[in-house]
Amino acid sequence: MTRSTWSVVVALAALTVARSAVFVFWPAAHFDSDQAVTGLMAKHLAELRAFPVFWYGQTYMLGVEAWLAAPVMAVAGATVPALKLPLLAMNVAIAWLLFRGLTRDMGLDPFRAGFATLFFVLAAPITSAHFLTANGGNVEPSLYVLLLWTLRRRPAWMGIVLGIGFLNREFTIYGAAGLLAVDAIARRLFTMDSLRRYVVAFGTAAGIWLTFLGLRQWSSAAGPGTTTADLHSQLAGNNLLQVAERLCVDVAAIASGAGRIATVHWPELFGLESQPLTDFGIESAVRQGLSGSAWLLLPVLGIPLVRSVLRRSRVEKTGSEEASNEFAAYLIVVAAVSLAGYLVGRCGVVDFYTMRYELLSVLGAAGLAGWYLRTERSSAIAAAWSACCAVIFAISVAGHVRLIVEYSTDPPFAMKQDLIRALDARGIRYAYADYWTSYYVSFMTRERIIVASDDIPRIREYQEIVASHGSEAIRISRRPCEGGQQLTMAFWGCRP
Repeated sequence: MTRSTWSVVVALAALTVARSAVFVFWPAAHFDSDQAVTGLMAKHLAELRAFPVFWYGQTYMLGVEAWLAAPVMAVAGATVPALKLPLLAMNVAIAWLLFRGLTRDMGLDPFRAGFATLFFVLAAPITSAHFLTANGGNVEPSLYVLLLWTLRRRPAWMGIVLGIGFLNREFTIYGAAGLLAVDAIARRLFTMDSLRRYVVAFGTAAGIWLTFLGLRQWSSAAGPGTTTADLHSQLAGNNLLQVAERLCVDVAAIASGAGRIATVHWPELFGLESQPLTDFGIESAVRQGLSGSAWLLLPVLGIPLVRSVLRRSRVEKTGSEEASNEFAAYLIVVAAVSLAGYLVGRCGVVDFYTMRYELLSVLGAAGLAGWYLRTERSSAIAAAWSACCAVIFAISVAGHVRLIVEYSTDPPFAMKQDLIRALDARGIRYAYADYWTSYYVSFMTRERIIVASDDIPRIREYQEIVASHGSEAIRISRRPCEGGQQLTMAFWGCRP
């Protein structure tokens, strides 16, 4: 690599770490029971007490995050940073793979490639939090999609990534769809070489899928000392069944949701919608976005699309030029398929709370930017477009800076942290609570306090432990109860 290339790579990695720091290194900033279950899986693995193949309580969604965090916890202990460091490494790897594709496969110079990569690197605070949420597979599809492209000429490795990725999060299949589309557009899909590669890749992926379905019979499916027989029947299934069950054929609902992609989904995903970070469960008084700035997406996404159409209509491109744009085309197709999957899978329901099901538009924006930067010949139009992009990045940076300053000077104190302090002060070691309280407290105390879930039991051992200490156990409630005592401003201790 040249010195300029190294400088851009280091800068991208540093920016990725900076926009991730609060969510990784301040444990209470953004953490809930879903993430705590993943953390407890990793802790049990590190202690060799359990062998979870899939997420606790179900037989789908491969426990990749727990397996990656387990060796970190074996060294550093069961903490939130130990759980999220592998996710941070994935974020850095995604930035690197994006930059690599834009420079090596498309021929962009380091600075233009770095600029396009900023769509991921400078993701808005809430989107960054999504990319660092240890709930089973938010950031992984982006990594798998980029790995599929990188390994597209190595079918066995591509199949391994596709098989593991699909089991981890079914959105990985969008990457395979993108590869097929790019090869079809290039008129090489039905050549012997392509057919052989895809047969090997999909065959390998099917073998991986079947292997893990077999391994789940020996999985600690509901915590230490359990098997899949300990799961509720309604939680059994696999990724293919999950995909089939979510298919929607209501054309009217899908069409109505399509309009909300541009008016609701993208403004939130790219951090332009003004909203408090608490909307996503981030402990903060900070807001992200800027009122009235969503219009920036029109030139940022519209100018490249219009200019690429006009250019194709005027210039007969050479085969080599088409090939050098394929990486960008791949990312754009993946994002388009992801949007279609989001609309069909959610039956047109597009809102903030389902945003995690469609995060691949970020890669699509980076691909579109790379394509535009490579083909634009008008310096004036390119400057206007770049300025609009820079404003979007600045709005995101402003939100991150406010969040970092808040946590560096006067970090908020989570209500559940206050609950843990109250339980410790009273010597309480066993309790019942709702799902969103139980596993959070259990993980944050490294199982010093065991809290069994009243409504969604993920770890069967907790139910047994708390039941065996019935005389010591309390029920943690969010409402006052007769004969109970107030533990904190938000929680009460009641009789079991």
